[in-house]
Amino acid sequence: KYDIPDSVIGFLSGELGDPPGGWPEPFRTKALQGRTVKVRDAELSPEDQQALDGDSATRRATLNRLLFEGPTRDFQTTRHTFGDVSVLDTRDYLYGLQQGSEHVIQLEKGVRLIATLEAVSDADERGMRTVMCTLNGQMRPVVVRDRSVHTDVKAAEKADPAQPGHVAAPFAGAVTLGVAEGDTVQAGDTVATIEAMKMEAGITTTVGGTIKRLAIGAVEQVQGGDLLLVIDPS
Repeated sequence: KYDIPDSVIGFLSGELGDPPGGWPEPFRTKALQGRTVKVRDAELSPEDQQALDGDSATRRATLNRLLFEGPTRDFQTTRHTFGDVSVLDTRDYLYGLQQGSEHVIQLEKGVRLIATLEAVSDADERGMRTVMCTLNGQMRPVVVRDRSVHTDVKAAEKADPAQPGHVAAPFAGAVTLGVAEGDTVQAGDTVATIEAMKMEAGITTTVGGTIKRLAIGAVEQVQGGDLLLVIDPS
């Protein structure tokens, strides 16, 4: 018995249409046996139809979402968390930076970033390592989780970008909460402050509502993307 990827199951079930002459049998029937096949609605919503009549970028994004729902969701989550990683060289993206070697990142036409990995610290009790690198000659520390290191410390909860009420840490640093459960806030209010590299910045909410839950203590060291608190917009 083989584990067939969801994308292949969708292909065999006709999500992208059928090839000339159809799929060979009994291969298709056996591959779909015992599986729940999701049948997509052939009717487009007015919003999707309008998007498909838009510019090429809008059409491409809409088709990706309609045809490849899961991969598109993963792609958007990665973009929201890490930014436009397409500017990275494929080898650097897949295997990481090599210590002592300069890596050129083409941000846009005429704009380049030269990155060099300098050193990696030992893992702490949470399995976190500090990665020291230089960006255009300026030293930058980056704290990352080494998933190969076992730790008994509970992993931090991550914010869900699809949930408007989730307030996340914008980057790694020490966060001080400025609200309590039950407080009422308005969109644009500062709900916490974060300190990193001897700089302090405010963290604001994009939605108004009631503070439903605090995900961290009053003052806590966090990583970028960690959930700080949850707001009930209702």
